[in-house]
Amino acid sequence: MKKILIIANGEISRHFIKRLDENRSNLHEYTVVSNSQIEQINAHNFKFYLFDATSLSKLNAVIDGYFSQFIIAVDDKNESIEIYKNLRKISTKTEIVMLTLWEIDEWLKDDKHLEFVDGKDVLAFRVIHHLPDMPVIADNIGLSEGEIMEVKVPITSSYAHRHITSIPQRKWRIALIYRSNEIILPKPGVMIRPNDTLLIVGYPNVLRSVFSLIKREKGHFPNPFGNNIFTFIDMRLMSDECVKRLINESLYLNSKLNNKKVIFSVINPTLNENLRTLRGFKDDNIIVNIDYFNQKKFPIKDELKVLEAGLVVTTNEYFLKFKKRFYELILPILKIGDLPLESIKSGVILSDEKEKVENQSAVILDFCSQLNINTRLYYFNDNSSNEAEIIEHFESLNTLFDKKIEVRICKDKNPLTTLTNASDLIQFIPFDESVKNAGKFSFLSMDLNKQYQKLSHNHQLFLPIE
Repeated sequence: MKKILIIANGEISRHFIKRLDENRSNLHEYTVVSNSQIEQINAHNFKFYLFDATSLSKLNAVIDGYFSQFIIAVDDKNESIEIYKNLRKISTKTEIVMLTLWEIDEWLKDDKHLEFVDGKDVLAFRVIHHLPDMPVIADNIGLSEGEIMEVKVPITSSYAHRHITSIPQRKWRIALIYRSNEIILPKPGVMIRPNDTLLIVGYPNVLRSVFSLIKREKGHFPNPFGNNIFTFIDMRLMSDECVKRLINESLYLNSKLNNKKVIFSVINPTLNENLRTLRGFKDDNIIVNIDYFNQKKFPIKDELKVLEAGLVVTTNEYFLKFKKRFYELILPILKIGDLPLESIKSGVILSDEKEKVENQSAVILDFCSQLNINTRLYYFNDNSSNEAEIIEHFESLNTLFDKKIEVRICKDKNPLTTLTNASDLIQFIPFDESVKNAGKFSFLSMDLNKQYQKLSHNHQLFLPIE
C-alpha cells in the first residue's frame, strides 16, 4: 500500500477529489490537504486536513514517514510553486505531479522527478474528440502519446467489408473490435463491418496514418495517396504522338476523378504543337512546369510529396525503362494504353491472393466508380475457404459502391488467353517487389500479374501495397 499526498485548492481540485471518490481504491492511503472546505470522502484510507500548504511547518507535521507521490492540484501558479518548494525541502526525490494552467518556468523543467499535467491541453484534447472524424486517443494509460487509439469505421470506409488477414499490420495491430455492444476478437477470418469501432495499438505516427486510411471514403481517389494528378513528359524520349496522348488522357482523368489539379512536368522541351498546347492552358487547376535547362531526369519522390501527387501518368515505354524508379515513388502509376480512356468498358483484376485483392479493392472500385466502368475479378486459388471469403468481400462492396462486381473463379482456364485480344479494359496490378523485378522470362511465371506485359496494349494501373 502506497502513501500519496494530494494538495488540492480551487475549483478544479474539487472536481479532482470528486473523480477520485468515483474511482475509489482501497489499495493506497491518501492524505488530502486543502486551504478551503471540500467534500470529504468517507473511507478509511482517506485523511483530510484543512490548512494552507504554503506553510512548511504545517506540511512537515502532516508528512509523517515515507510518501511515494506528491500531487499538486492548485489553480494559482504562485501558490503551486511555493507548495512545490516546500515539498522539495521535505524530499528531493519523491515524484511530484503538478497540474499547470500556465506557462511552465524553465527552472522547473530541470527537476527529473517532477511531471506536469497541462490542464489547458487536457481540456482541448477532450473537446476535440467531439469533432467528427477525430481519433480518440487513450490519455490516461500507457504513454498517453497516441499509441492506443479508437477509430469508428465509416459506412463508406475503405476498411469496411475487409477480412483481418487482408490488412497489413506493420508496427500496429487491431487489438479489439466493438460491434453492437459486443467485443469481437480480431481473428484472421473476421470481417470488419461498417460502424465497427476498432481499438488499435502501435507507434503513434503509424496510427495517425492508419486512422486516415480507415476514414478514407469512396469517391476520393487519388486520395489518400495525394490530391493531384502528375504527368511527367520527356519530349526527347517520348514521341509527339505519345506526348499528345499523355496530355489528353491526363485532362480526361482530371475531368472524372476527385483530384484538385493536374500537373504537367516537362523536360527536354521541343518547340512543337504539344508544347504550344501545354503553354496555352489558362485553367488554374492545370499546372505546367517546363524545365528548359534539363536539370531533371526523373520525378523525385520528395518533389512529388511537395506537389501532393496522388497519381502518376506515363507511357508503356517510359514505364518499362524506369520501372524500378517508379516503384520507389510508392504512388499509383497509370500506364496508358492504345485506346483512349473514355473507350474503356471494364476494369480487370487477376489474382490468386485474397489478401492483396482485399487490400486494394476499395481503391480499385473507387477508381472504376468515378470513371463509371464495370469491374471483373478473375480469381484462381484451390483454397475453397479463400474463395468463399473473397466472394463475401465483393458482395459486400457491391452495396458500398452501388456497382455489380463480377467475380469469376478460374480453376483450369488461364484468363489471359481470353483477355490478350481485348483492348477496351484497364488492368489493376499490385505494384510489389515481384512485379518490379519481373524480367524477360516473366511469361513463364505462375503469377499472372508478373505477366502484365501480355496486356501492355491496355491501360494498366500499378497500385502500391499498403
